[in-house]
Amino acid sequence: MVVVITGVTSGIGKALTEKYIENGHRVIGIARREEILRKMKRRYDKSFDYISWDISEISRLDKLLNRIEDKNRDIDLLINNAGTGSYGEFCETEIEREIKMIDVNIVALTYLTKAYLKKMLEKNRGGIINVASTAAFQGGGPLMAAYYGSKSYVLTLDEGIRGELKQRVGNKVRVMTLCPGPTTTEFIGMGGSKRGLEDLYTTSPKEVARECYEGYLKEKEIVVPGRVNRITLFIGKFLPVKIQRDLVYRIQKKKRP
Repeated sequence: MVVVITGVTSGIGKALTEKYIENGHRVIGIARREEILRKMKRRYDKSFDYISWDISEISRLDKLLNRIEDKNRDIDLLINNAGTGSYGEFCETEIEREIKMIDVNIVALTYLTKAYLKKMLEKNRGGIINVASTAAFQGGGPLMAAYYGSKSYVLTLDEGIRGELKQRVGNKVRVMTLCPGPTTTEFIGMGGSKRGLEDLYTTSPKEVARECYEGYLKEKEIVVPGRVNRITLFIGKFLPVKIQRDLVYRIQKKKRP
């Protein structure tokens, strides 16, 4: 199987790359940091190829598609993993940074999803995994308002696509949403040491990659890594939005960079 993964040079993207390669698949990795990409190429040899690209440059996404086609025309699985965040009160954060975040988290993901969904439907095989977050289920995210909004978009988009795919007789193309909770990565607010209860619900990139891989094989629609995260989301269904917002604010305030 040939897998395209965005954001492969760190965190969840890197762990996903390792997971798919160790299971005998070929990965085409997309990320900005070419030095790290070269090291990955030396390590994985023929199992890994890469394209050094900044997917926030949305006007060039058509050229990225051409580059991927040059590597391999037949893609079995697309994983839209690349993502970024913005921390702070919405009225104070830099608009340029948040627009770039939206370009990565929403625009590029939507563009690539649409392009490959069309190709896969023509062959009637293949799949797409879009990485959202447990933030997608929350009633708003104080101090990371735009980020939470972008992840809610991903989950809602995928649910809509899944609804359309189910109406296609004999369809074999799948869309899965991966919704990690707090993960020990380079992401904003996750660089420090864990404190207290954070140990219970913080997952490692390897754990996320394993549950993602297994979930896709089991044909799940949504995967939430970590048992505690799944329990927390279940309880959250019964909490009023106002209480959810207050809890999120307290949690995010502790993560101030």
